[in-house]
Amino acid sequence: MDVRLNLDLNFTAGLWHSEEFYMNTYMINCNVVTNTTESEDAQIAVERLRWFSYNVLNNSFFVNQSDVDRQHQLWSNGLNVLALPDHPGDQVIGSMLYTKFNAICDDKIVVTDIQLASALSDGVRYIFAEDDNYSLFETDNWWNDTDIRWFDKSVLKSKKANTVKMQPVVSWHDVDLQWKNDSPTGSGNVVIADFKKDD
Repeated sequence: MDVRLNLDLNFTAGLWHSEEFYMNTYMINCNVVTNTTESEDAQIAVERLRWFSYNVLNNSFFVNQSDVDRQHQLWSNGLNVLALPDHPGDQVIGSMLYTKFNAICDDKIVVTDIQLASALSDGVRYIFAEDDNYSLFETDNWWNDTDIRWFDKSVLKSKKANTVKMQPVVSWHDVDLQWKNDSPTGSGNVVIADFKKDD
């Protein structure tokens, strides 16, 4: 039986727009429908939404992906960056959230629609549902990846040393939010490699 759920996901993040930084508080309301007979997986999917909101989106900065210099500046100062395919207004951020939330739920639940309001939106709520246009987010990138991923590692390459400064790679297993019948892959051994500059 499909169960309808409604949940609130709130976070604070910065954005770079028109050559200025802004801080903003986002209020997200999601309507979801369960899409699995495993009630445990449905609950895990809801927890994935919470985890991504509180551990990735919160205290991050939204930047247009074309502004690579700004991304480098923020990453080098220890800030978390989410690069978007357009200027980071509420409409673009809401479209990204609808896309990423459905991706990380992996069809265990379906986010049918999202309402987004923010401190900067002056009381306007943006509503996103399945029949809206998400062409900006059709390209294969972090926003349609089912894993915990929110950046492109190529952007983090240092211009001077050809090194990569990566955020810790975290999997759903690492945060105990794997699906009920999933088991970790790999041998459990840590491999240390000497990467060449073009790897």
